[in-house]
Amino acid sequence: MSGARDSRPADQGLTTFEITRGTQVVSSVLVGEGLLHRGTVADVVVPTEIAPGRVAVLAQPGSHALAESVAEHLDARVRILPDRDAAKKLAVVEDVYLWLNDLGFTRGDLIVAVGGGALTDVAGFIAATYLRGVPVVLVPTTLLSAVDAAIGGKTGVNVGGKNLAGVFRHPARVVVDTDVLAALPEVLVREGAAEAVKAGFIGDPALVDLYEAHGLAAPVSEVVTRAIAVKARIVSEDFTERGVRAHLNYGHTVGHAVEVAAGISHGHAVAVGMVAAGAVSERRLGFGDAVRQTALLRQLGLPTEASNLDAAHIRALMALDKKRDASGLRMTLLHAVGAPVVVAVDDADVRTALRAVRIE
Repeated sequence: MSGARDSRPADQGLTTFEITRGTQVVSSVLVGEGLLHRGTVADVVVPTEIAPGRVAVLAQPGSHALAESVAEHLDARVRILPDRDAAKKLAVVEDVYLWLNDLGFTRGDLIVAVGGGALTDVAGFIAATYLRGVPVVLVPTTLLSAVDAAIGGKTGVNVGGKNLAGVFRHPARVVVDTDVLAALPEVLVREGAAEAVKAGFIGDPALVDLYEAHGLAAPVSEVVTRAIAVKARIVSEDFTERGVRAHLNYGHTVGHAVEVAAGISHGHAVAVGMVAAGAVSERRLGFGDAVRQTALLRQLGLPTEASNLDAAHIRALMALDKKRDASGLRMTLLHAVGAPVVVAVDDADVRTALRAVRIE
């Protein structure tokens, strides 16, 4: 049976998650304080099984200083990509391919990505496709990336819709320095909280309780380790999303459409999408915590509606959702907190979802 293992060496203040397929460890996630400010940055970032001749660091403007610091320890070159989803374009991917050509990159070399969720998405895609695959290590610098985007081996770029071109490929390692996350501005903590709360609703009721008790002041180390544990467990069971991995898409069917149409951040869009999914869950499955969910999202300062959007446009974007199949659109819904299921939805469900977030 596939599964995720974690260990917590007390002497190092480090939590290590191992994402597995069967008995094989395919990726590891290191979580700890000050991992990128120790004298052993190279040992933390570069797995022992990789001995690269060259290291290329990809980063976004907001993570430039940290990327340069990491690169100095690795004797690496740094390439700054556009910010947020402006990086997730095929033209940007091609530019990086050509840069790697100029560096003389080989399959034995290493890409290190330092940045938020969009950066880790596109860097993972580049690493998976250049030379048909080179190793990549992800260093998330936002809460959203640390609890979601950098974990699990999904890569992608946007081609008309969110992440419609991509591959599944595990990073060799993910390094989460909680000191970096603790220093984030509140706006980024709030955005990442949406994905962390989602992890709680689909797989860890105690994480929901934690946010209800502490709001955005919830201890970052506990939030991160709990949220990663949920995702690592699900990914280890179903890497290529043939089954339970689709549970991670809770809130994303409407959320991705809202993100594209409104041009808002991923975390804010997922919060709106969770309200929509909660309403359908209540209608279809008798989910009893839809009101509680909306209240928590509002407590965290996250949006719960998107009333200025055109319903026809949102429906058209939802039709591009990756979870659709020959039978039509599917949504991840909740029987209860911690009990998700993927359900084929009809037009009445879609109307319920959009009405819940004031899209009519």
